[in-house]
Amino acid sequence: MGVYSLLKFDPPLPPPTHSVEETPALLAWMLERDPVIPNHTELLETIHANTFRDEPAARLGYGQHLLLQIADDLALHPTQETLGTHLTLLAAAYRQAAGAYHAAASKGQGEANPSLWQMSSTASRLRVEAWVYRTRHGLPPEIIPPRRARASKVSGG
Repeated sequence: MGVYSLLKFDPPLPPPTHSVEETPALLAWMLERDPVIPNHTELLETIHANTFRDEPAARLGYGQHLLLQIADDLALHPTQETLGTHLTLLAAAYRQAAGAYHAAASKGQGEANPSLWQMSSTASRLRVEAWVYRTRHGLPPEIIPPRRARASKVSGG
């Protein structure tokens, strides 16, 4: 799944969501009805439990962990500009996580739980937070792929 499919919303549209307090209902709606967000909750809970075994995060479920991350993201990025920048960076993180997962899977590393957790949780955060952005600002976020630095050629003289 590409980044842009996570940012595109077709009917039925999720409920308008402006605040952090509304995100639990939004996530529940998306997990039940959204055709794009990772929504195989039993598998997601298993991946989460295996990834965070013997760590404090293990006491949280997949959804609770996501909601804490989303709450942090929305609190740290309250303006259109900061949330837009954050979503661009989150999109880059999703691309990287998807690449890491596919590389691990191609080497036969089973479900590659840490990589799969990163990919699914980043996709979910991007989807939920993009909808909050759209609700707050009336338009979808503009995700511009980060520019890669070019190596400059030094000519000998």
